[in-house]
Amino acid sequence: KKATTKAIRRGLNGAARSLEKSIKPYVPMLKKSTDFRQKGTIKNNVRHKTIVARDGLSGITKIRVMRTKGRRMARIGENTKDKSDPFYWWMVEYGTKKMEGRHYMEKGGQQGIARALKVAEDTFIEELKKISK
Repeated sequence: KKATTKAIRRGLNGAARSLEKSIKPYVPMLKKSTDFRQKGTIKNNVRHKTIVARDGLSGITKIRVMRTKGRRMARIGENTKDKSDPFYWWMVEYGTKKMEGRHYMEKGGQQGIARALKVAEDTFIEELKKISK
C-alpha cells in the first residue's frame, strides 16, 4: 500500500507539472506591472494539488489558479493592496458580461492532456519497478 501510494503520487505530480507547462503559454499577461497588479500574476499562480485516496490505489490532481499554502485570494470587490493576488483569474478565464472569456485553462489542457497521461503512466511504472527491485 505504501509503495503504490508513493508511485501514484509521483505519477500524478509528474503529469500535473507537464500539464502546467502546456497551460502557461496560454495565460494572458499584462504588458507591464502597474501600481495595482504585478505582471504575470495569474501565470505565476497556476498550481496543482494532489490527493491520494486512503486505500493508496487511486488519486486526483487539481490544476487551477491558487495561492501558496495558507494564503487566501481576495473576494471579488474586496479591496486588496497585494499586487500578487490573482483574485481576478476567474473573470479572465470565463469572462464577464462586458468582456469575453479567454478560456486559457481549457485551451492549454486540451493541448497537453495526451502528454500528461503518458508522463503519469511512465512515471508510475518506473516507480513500481524501483520498488519491486
